[in-house]
Amino acid sequence: MKIGIRIVVGLIVIFIIGFSVLAFMNRPISKEAVNAKIEKHITKVVAKNDSLSSVLLTIYSNQTGYFEQFAVGTKNLTSDEPVHINSQYHSASIGKTMCAAVYGMLVEEGRINYDDKIESYLGDDILRGLFVIDGTDYSNQVTLQHLLSHTSGVGDYFEGPVKSWKPMLDIISANPDLSFTPEALIAFTRENQHPIGQPGQQFYYSDTGYILLGLILEAIEGKSYADILDDKIFKPLNMKDSYLMFYQDEPADIVGIYLNGMDYSGRNALSVDWAGGGVVTTMNDLLTFMKALENGVLLSDEIYRGMTDFTQRYEKGIYYSRGMMYFDFSELSFLLGSMTDVYGGVGATGTYMLYDKEKDTYFIANFGALDFAEKGIEELVKIRMIYDRIIVE
Repeated sequence: MKIGIRIVVGLIVIFIIGFSVLAFMNRPISKEAVNAKIEKHITKVVAKNDSLSSVLLTIYSNQTGYFEQFAVGTKNLTSDEPVHINSQYHSASIGKTMCAAVYGMLVEEGRINYDDKIESYLGDDILRGLFVIDGTDYSNQVTLQHLLSHTSGVGDYFEGPVKSWKPMLDIISANPDLSFTPEALIAFTRENQHPIGQPGQQFYYSDTGYILLGLILEAIEGKSYADILDDKIFKPLNMKDSYLMFYQDEPADIVGIYLNGMDYSGRNALSVDWAGGGVVTTMNDLLTFMKALENGVLLSDEIYRGMTDFTQRYEKGIYYSRGMMYFDFSELSFLLGSMTDVYGGVGATGTYMLYDKEKDTYFIANFGALDFAEKGIEELVKIRMIYDRIIVE
């Protein structure tokens, strides 16, 4: 799912100023005190937000030796069953990081190049109408790199404007049991949306582009995208609790995921996310995945540098590369100038898998509600301001 982050600094300034004063007045605190304050904070977050049933959080630091996991709340809003640190959840656009990683592997294997034209892998029946501007079809200019970096110019079925019919979020809100195939999602953009520009001329976040990437992988590998993820990522890394939703042997059993107060965890409409982010996973599996990327287990340094160059500006203080997002907190607000930057996978439902390279620290979290696309990052700021007070032994 697309994350439409527009962090309004004014929403958090009061907190930051107040917290900064307290942090200045207080000495660094012990690990036990940090744990207690984080637990208290996220418990309040769940209690004060009707759209949340739970919050899951992991902080793992090689620098401080800190490794703590938190699980607060219930499986869903109608259940008394508590969530656990190993509860499975829908990870939204974190799946884009996985998709981009698979492409990096294929480049290293010499089977593809980032500059390959997508028309080499997809037929006219798929590409028809997706890249036509003023009567000129630019589909023969679109490369894999364009799709991976959201610079192809294709529309976005998930949150993009429509020229006819209803926006996708309105459609799934009205019919949460509606199922989508990848081809149907592509058709939605073809029939209801315009391209936003010529290939390579602009950044425009597009879930449609990542559906095309999934179809291309299936054409290259000759197997389903679900099997590709299994073979390339989940099995090699022993991520036993991860799978592509709707393509597993048993029914999904995940924590609540909310849109306008409705729980979609058991609804077919979650098929609206496929190669753009339809992966079910756990905090431990995502920690394993992100560590594997950082430690060179999956990709060479050269390929991974290409995933983390972050040359595309998403918004102020937020940048994008191949399947990954970067947060420059000093650019978001001068009040956050001392906070080190993070990057990784981020999803529209307040789920993230982020790494602080300067402090060698990982942050994994899931809030599970569409209205936490922005709030999830705001909560990360607050949580980090607690964690950063820890006494380093």
